[in-house]
Amino acid sequence: MLVKLTNLERLIAVLKDGQWHSSDELANKVSWRFGHTVFEARKKGYSIEKRKVAHNRFEYRMLAA
Repeated sequence: MLVKLTNLERLIAVLKDGQWHSSDELANKVSWRFGHTVFEARKKGYSIEKRKVAHNRFEYRMLAA
């Protein structure tokens, strides 16, 4: 049986390496509405940083607990 991951599980899987990931990558791998998933992750205690890399372009990473 195929198990479908939630958006939160997909986000954590991508960000757990601690590297910076572009918003385009997260939109492709998580959901085009990944911003809401980042909000959910922060509410659950995950520490996720966001940095601006160009006009209207951002990258995200998860800090180690």
